[in-house]
Amino acid sequence: EVALLAILRQHSDAALATLRTFNHALPEKASDISIMVHLSQDSDGMFSVMIHLNGPDLYVLNKAIQDCRTLFDVRYVGGQLTPKVPTFGQDEAACEVNDVIVDTCVIWLQELWRRFGGTTRGLPAFVTGEDGYGSKAGVRLIA
Repeated sequence: EVALLAILRQHSDAALATLRTFNHALPEKASDISIMVHLSQDSDGMFSVMIHLNGPDLYVLNKAIQDCRTLFDVRYVGGQLTPKVPTFGQDEAACEVNDVIVDTCVIWLQELWRRFGGTTRGLPAFVTGEDGYGSKAGVRLIA
């Protein structure tokens, strides 16, 4: 958890810039924001943190922010894990790995949202873990 949080914090400035761009692209019809931690099916430590909007016509809402909805994304680039996050083996329980990832992302997102100050419209924002992972998931972010 500590190692992952340190890596997330190294990417806070880039994520903050993405949130500012998102704020300008935010469609009027959006009613609230869900920031979801998307987890790898292999429970190997790979994940993405993405913004999703709620309101009428989800496709149109989320299409409007498609270029500024990813706050953090772990992927392989040139055979290297980027950014280099802790990975986990097959012998570790999927629920434990995924819960730790989501809970650590919640801490980071709470810090990040406070720095961001919330959207201009003051829309409520919540953090969720894919498939219900994370003991801290579902929290509302406070600016």
